[in-house]
Amino acid sequence: MALTSRGVHMIVIVSVLVFLATLAVVMRLLARKKLRMKLGSDDYLCVVALVCLWGMMVELALWCTIGGNGSHIWDLDTATKLNFGKIFLSNQFTYFILCPALRLSIVCFYRRLFTTRTFQRVSTAIMWIIGLWGAAIFLVCALQCRPLAGYWDKSIKAQCIDGNQFFIVNQIFNVIMDFVLLALPLPIILRLNRSWADRFALAGVFALGGFVCFASIFRIVVLFYIDADDTTYTVYQATLWTHIEPSVGMVCCCLPSIRGLFPAFRFTKSSSQGTGSKFSHGASANRDATGSAAKSQSYFKMQDIAASRAESEEDLVPLDGLSDSERGITVQTDIVINNAPSHLPADEWRGAVRMEK
Repeated sequence: MALTSRGVHMIVIVSVLVFLATLAVVMRLLARKKLRMKLGSDDYLCVVALVCLWGMMVELALWCTIGGNGSHIWDLDTATKLNFGKIFLSNQFTYFILCPALRLSIVCFYRRLFTTRTFQRVSTAIMWIIGLWGAAIFLVCALQCRPLAGYWDKSIKAQCIDGNQFFIVNQIFNVIMDFVLLALPLPIILRLNRSWADRFALAGVFALGGFVCFASIFRIVVLFYIDADDTTYTVYQATLWTHIEPSVGMVCCCLPSIRGLFPAFRFTKSSSQGTGSKFSHGASANRDATGSAAKSQSYFKMQDIAASRAESEEDLVPLDGLSDSERGITVQTDIVINNAPSHLPADEWRGAVRMEK
């Protein structure tokens, strides 16, 4: 069957979104490799969600080509109608795996950043809720028609639940959980003292997360547009937003980790005595190129030391805004370089470098 204009629109839009989501996940994994960090449960769950997202895109392509999605039902032959029902059911199973996996990935990522006892307990409870709801929805999907073949073959006498109500109930839960995940780290983040650049980056992440919440709400609205008498044509918007929601959510999930590919080493001069300068560990100097040879060489030494240590994701959450109980045990390493006069040999002024702990 030839593609309709609606089918072409869906395939093009979803392909772009899946590409962006895939790019985000690849950059996330590259950041892990660059920082020499082991993959965590959040990374594995994100990959599982990405595989499901690709599965949904393949199903969409089949749905629009051999399943008649985007066409009026009276223009389809019997075989195409059967394909529509089969692919529709397959798409539901894939979606019901993708959403819990993606949300669990976000919660696991939070747990790596925020290690306070209260946060760990709350996040554990949320993970149980997401997991149990996901298992229940998957089971209901498998039992929505008895026998299940009655879902796609209307010639079979079967007892089926109201599919549209089933989708709406599940989507209401999705909306609630999206807002919960968006708000979960806010109590800690709002207490942090951050630079304007960090605040702008955080605002961008939360704005994208807010769009995911909007997509979840709008998906409830478009579910009411599905007409049981012409499902193949009226399911268009619901199909589109079913793919937009997880794709944008996956990009949002990966953004904080992608930051590791672009580390920002900031120079801060905390004290100065005579010719000595003190640098905070992890900072890079923005030195004047017209300085003395000794100063220039000490700059490159500091840059090498800073670059030799991989950033950890804990750097995403500065400690200066947390209470003593939330900080845990912290270790600060300072490096002091005494810049000797330029008339001293290089071997002598290198000996002036000392490390303080």
